Amino acid sequence: MAGWIGCSELKRLVLTQHAGYFMRWNVHPNAVRIAHFFSTAEDPHMTRFTASQGFFGPFSKDGKASVAPYPPWHYAADFITIEYWAEPAAVEALLPPGLSLHPDERGLVTVSFVDWQACTDAGGELLDPVRAQYRECIVLASVQYEGKLMQYCPYIVVDQDTSLARGWALGYPKKIGSVWITRSMGVTSVASPGVGPDSIFAGTVAVKDRRIAEGHVKLKALADGPAVTFGSRPIVALRHFPSLFEGQLDRPAVFELVRLQAENVQAGPVWEGQADLTVFDSPTEFLSELRPTRIGRGWRYSLAMTNRFNHLLRDLRGITQLDLTKEN
Repeated sequence: MAGWIGCSELKRLVLTQHAGYFMRWNVHPNAVRIAHFFSTAEDPHMTRFTASQGFFGPFSKDGKASVAPYPPWHYAADFITIEYWAEPAAVEALLPPGLSLHPDERGLVTVSFVDWQACTDAGGELLDPVRAQYRECIVLASVQYEGKLMQYCPYIVVDQDTSLARGWALGYPKKIGSVWITRSMGVTSVASPGVGPDSIFAGTVAVKDRRIAEGHVKLKALADGPAVTFGSRPIVALRHFPSLFEGQLDRPAVFELVRLQAENVQAGPVWEGQADLTVFDSPTEFLSELRPTRIGRGWRYSLAMTNRFNHLLRDLRGITQLDLTKEN
């Protein structure tokens, strides 16, 4: 298979495949050699360039420069989650093909302020905490896929690039911002609320120096019924990576509806209480379009889990307007 590039010095590139090699790029005689991909026999999942490797760029000799390491990714977190109802039409406007509002939970949204710690199998990140710790604000909306109740993630703000890259790989539409959360330090004092009755836990989120939401939960008692906590329903996400080829800007290279798969889930006690949430205007962020029309309960809880793979629900690249009309 042959191809051309728009550079006067490099006339023609020939792509040839060789046994034991992933691929090799050679240049037509009198030009320079561009790149040579190493054998993948040692690890078929590893992206290998000449003396370079990694799950994400930047690619380096030992792979350590990658913005996100190879999965599996192990997580533990403290959550503050607030449920509320937004205008159903505003939620529906954010849904990708294949999803619709669930008739039992039209307009139901949760906002979670989360204090995370994450690592890979060896756990080395825990010895270098700047690589392990981050904070996040997660927005999830109740939806249905083929009649099944799920939650869709239209928006996340995170304060670490590693989590940003992992999220884009998984299908979470993450942006860099700042998130702050009230912590309990294991002792009860004025500076450390205990996880119990009358304790108040708060969270704030800002993007580009502008606060877009703040909320708090005053704990009352352990939850004695169903709670809309993170992972209580299957989470569906949209993996979308654009194409930059001429004439293909509206035809993404990746456009997939996926279900996030969590393993080894562990959950601690769920405390429930009275919640409050305020959403602010922003010149760029659309969260204000999902302002609460009614606020429900709030929860404070901890959980741990592992992400290793996604489950593909639907490849959306070939979908047409006719297909959407038939679905609706």
